[in-house]
Order: sequence, then C-alpha cells, then structure tokens
Amino acid sequence: MTGYDASALNNPRVRLLVVGPNWLGDGIMAMPALQVLRDRLHPEASISLAVKPGQADLWKMHAAPDRVLSLGGRNSDIRANVQQLRREGFTHALIIPHSFRSALSPALARIPCRRGTAGQLRRLLVSDGVDLRPCAQRHQQWEVATILLPAPLPRQLPPPRLHPPETDREQARTWMTDLPAPRLGLIPGAARGPSKRWPGERFLAVARAWIEHTGGGVTWLGTPEDVPLCRELSRDLPAPHSLLLAGKTRLTGFAAVLEALDAVVANDSGGMHLAAATGTPVVGIFGLTDPAKTGPLHERAVGMQHAEQVSRSIARDSEAARTALAAISPEEVIERVLAIPPSNP
Repeated sequence: MTGYDASALNNPRVRLLVVGPNWLGDGIMAMPALQVLRDRLHPEASISLAVKPGQADLWKMHAAPDRVLSLGGRNSDIRANVQQLRREGFTHALIIPHSFRSALSPALARIPCRRGTAGQLRRLLVSDGVDLRPCAQRHQQWEVATILLPAPLPRQLPPPRLHPPETDREQARTWMTDLPAPRLGLIPGAARGPSKRWPGERFLAVARAWIEHTGGGVTWLGTPEDVPLCRELSRDLPAPHSLLLAGKTRLTGFAAVLEALDAVVANDSGGMHLAAATGTPVVGIFGLTDPAKTGPLHERAVGMQHAEQVSRSIARDSEAARTALAAISPEEVIERVLAIPPSNP
C-alpha cells in the first residue's frame, strides 16, 4: 500500500478507516492488533471503524476507535455507504474481512490506499494485497495483525480488553445481588448450531458440581434464541443458586455480567470470546474447530478438545463434530473450572 509504513503512521493527517469483522468472535480476535495500531499512530491521527449495525455496540466498549460507523450490509445500502465514506475524506482503508462486499465500498469511495487480502476479484478493489499464508499455523489474531500493522510485526500481541458502560455494570450487580459467590457463568448455546454445542445436560452437570463444591451460584447466559435451552437446564437447580439471564441483556449488558463473574464455561462461540475480553477466566468447549487458531485470548483461558483432526470450516450439524464434543466429559470440565483462581475474590 502506497504510504502505509511505520513513518506514515506518525502523520497527524492520517484519517484511517478500518473495516471490521462481521461476527462477534472475529471482532474480538481483531482487537489485539487494533490496540497495537492505536499505540503506533500519531496521537492526532484518527481511526474510524466501519461495521454492520449489529456489531456497533461491541466496538463502543473498546478504546481503540475514535469513531464507530455503522454501514448497511444490503445491496441497497451500497450507495449510501459509499457517500458516507467519501464525505469522511479517509486517506487509508484497512479491510479485515475477506469478502468482496467488504472491499467494495472503500474502493468506490476512492480511498487512495486500500489494504486487504486480494483473492479472486478483490485484487481489483485493493491497492495493497496481503498474503496471509505465513500465518496459516498461527492464531487468527495474527492474520489481522498482518493486515493492520506495518512490518515488522510485534513478537506478542496484548489481550483484547472491553470496558462495559457503568450503567450496565450497575445493572449486572443488581441482577446478581442474591446470587451466592463465587459465581460461574454458563453459555450453552452457539450460533453455528449443533456442531459447536456441547450437550446441554453436561452444562447442567457442571452447574450442579459448582454449587456443590463451592456453595456459589451459576447464571445462564445467551441470546434470545438460547432462552428455552437455558430455562430447561436451570429449572431444577436450587434457589437462590441459579439465575437465568439469557435473552435479558443487550451486548453491553452481556459483557457487564461476564465481567462480574469468577469464571465462565462456554461453547466455542462469540460469548466465549466476549467473556475473555472482559478479563474473566474461560473454559471453552471445542469440537472440530481448533483452539490454537480461534481460541479465547486470555492468559487464564482454557480450550478443551478431544478431536483427532481439526478444521476451520465445518457444517452446522456435523456428526464428527458432535462426536468430538461428546468425548469431553463433565468431570474434565469441572476439574478445570474448579482449578481456576477466582477473578473476583
């Protein structure tokens, strides 16, 4: 990319557009590199992050972007997106997603320097194509770092860190007033379907063991789609040791609840990554997806897996994935989660 080097980042006139990922977990795995980019930029340089409307609340909890722009994802939104980007006068665009659509609006807006992967037709839309093959065996955060950061890359990246609004933190404390400590969060859902869902009865076994061993409480978390499952799993647990919060929070409130917990057990999901980004220890349950590539970025996070082969791309309902998930016993998970030092002693 012409002008995109270490010296260019020291220019206060840099107006940088970062096109962010479309999924919650991918967004969080992009944060370490963006944090480093923010530190390298001239203090007066500007970072605007463009994401789909559903991802905007996530980035409002992150310190790196100066502004968060919501761009529509439909074909009918392209003209408005382009007009908005042209008005901003961006000098550089760093495009994290690999889709054609994600690179189209920056190209049509005539942003001079556009950096991103250049596969297939995207080579017509970017001015600096990025080769991610050297990152093939590394965690996904390094793919993002290769796009966002000039060489040489740092030896390490910082963990992602979110800061939920204080109003949501107060609400989280109110919800959990009567829930005994220590508190465990359980996220039994996953948007990708059965291939990423550990059997629900095993989450229930973990909940019972936590209550028995610690005298503490558990809270059930997830999206509105997860409410029936969480309600069913929590139904027979003793009060006041179980709290159902699935479907009751927006993203910022979800993050605030996770931040207030002592530990979390979750499927490989956006909720798992969200918990790690709040600083709460996590035990992540993996089927065929590889925790070495997409595991939670937290020094006290643990990815558990019993699979002979791993893949980044699996069907929503894969028999092999369900078999790998079923091979993880509740006793193993209970042992791991009880061994985590409390984050909120």
